[in-house]
Amino acid sequence: MKITPRLLSIPPYISTTWDHVSSLHVQNQRLIVSLEEGSKIEIPDLSEQEIDSIFQAHAEFNTATPKMTGLDPSMTFSLPLKGEGLIESFGSGMQHNPEQANLPPIPSHVLEKIGIILHSLGFEDTSVLDKPQSDCQCMYCQLARFLQPKEEEVQESDLRFRDWEVSQTKERLYHVVNPLDKNEYYDVFLGDPIGCTCGSKHCEHIKAVLNT
Repeated sequence: MKITPRLLSIPPYISTTWDHVSSLHVQNQRLIVSLEEGSKIEIPDLSEQEIDSIFQAHAEFNTATPKMTGLDPSMTFSLPLKGEGLIESFGSGMQHNPEQANLPPIPSHVLEKIGIILHSLGFEDTSVLDKPQSDCQCMYCQLARFLQPKEEEVQESDLRFRDWEVSQTKERLYHVVNPLDKNEYYDVFLGDPIGCTCGSKHCEHIKAVLNT
């Protein structure tokens, strides 16, 4: 048996690199290894320590070595050992490259893992990155777009402060709830006569119902 962050070898059941393994789980005290191509390998008679070692090796591989599925194998770069000069040390992988403008989209899980690695190495300030080209799919532009802070679109309805939440429960009968305190609620009747359980005929609860 040989278990490393690169290799899983348990004769006579399996011997493969981790990039061919999609997941691990234990069922009926047997280790189940699911492979990328769809098959599953059952491995019996493993000790708890051996199973822990296998899971740890798989986790180390997934954390430290993102899978570059569907990408050109030449599109790789080495990682520096400290945050200072981090971008420069990535070399051509961290520069806009028009020759790669038509690359396929980098899988989101790959981008996320690269982001985790950059963060762990001390890269926090995305303002040092050159602005990515909007129509370019080179590795740099895709990564730079992913690392840029996301701006959430605010809908106009989100900017309106809702004093009361109104829902109709029966014909001409409405339930009015304070959105900040669900324990404060009233029932408004729009029949004849108009009324509210708060006791007033000119209250804001009736106005809230009429406004809806």
